[in-house]
Amino acid sequence: MADQRPGQVQTHGSRTAELVAVSRARHLLRHQPPYIFHDPFAFRFLSRRWQRILGSWLRDAFISKVVLRRLMPITTQPLTRARFTEDCLLAAIENGVSQYVILGSGYDTFALRHPQLDLDIYEIDLASTIALKRERAEAAGLAFPDTLRLIPIDFEKDSLADRLTAHGFDPEKRSFFNWLGVTYYLSREAIRETLSHVAEIACPGSEIVFDYLAETDSIPEEQRSLAIRMRDYVGKLGEPMITSFDPAGVERDFNLGENWEVVRNDSPADQQKRYVEGRSDVYTLPPLFWCLNLSRQ
Repeated sequence: MADQRPGQVQTHGSRTAELVAVSRARHLLRHQPPYIFHDPFAFRFLSRRWQRILGSWLRDAFISKVVLRRLMPITTQPLTRARFTEDCLLAAIENGVSQYVILGSGYDTFALRHPQLDLDIYEIDLASTIALKRERAEAAGLAFPDTLRLIPIDFEKDSLADRLTAHGFDPEKRSFFNWLGVTYYLSREAIRETLSHVAEIACPGSEIVFDYLAETDSIPEEQRSLAIRMRDYVGKLGEPMITSFDPAGVERDFNLGENWEVVRNDSPADQQKRYVEGRSDVYTLPPLFWCLNLSRQ
């Protein structure tokens, strides 16, 4: 990742995009309202295989208990991080944000769920993911609103600024950037470079939200062994998490400098209390991932 071109943004590709949609769809099918994250469109973007699995209690139970049993506690995290991000976004819109950029957007459905908002939405992802999203939307009879721009990008070659401005993005307008599910797969250098590149096209008052992996020593001792087991198991599946941070030192570790200021540094315990506490139908959040909301200075 160190050979990143100027203006290039780092993301994690599309291999986890469908699993995020599975988590959102399954939440509505298997859990009780009020929902942590309400996405009535997620199911319609799934492959036929996943639709068959979630459409059958027996198939779903087999996948959950036999195939994904060690990963099931992590399935709550895509719901809470998405909820946290969109809570921050809606507050930012009230404060003048008029552009929303989703980096590595996958099968995100914000534009479909909020067509009434006066907000320009830019979804950035691999050309293959963008094409498949269009194909599945058409097959499901879904029409994207005019406010949505689906922007294919080659993350190894293309400049984020060039791709955005070519599709109408205005660097002088306050924007909100969503960058979830990525940082723990990248080097520290790549993460810092990405924040620097976003700062170059984000005017003061713009915001970004992303999640990050907590350093083992920062996790409460009684939860540490669970966190290590879950992190190591994910690595054995071929997606090792290579970078973690100390939540107490994010300004230093992310090299925020004069570009960014911390608005909220949300812990798993914060999200558990806000979104999960009192529920018996979803897994307790693992003590692994924090969500960081920054404001451009």
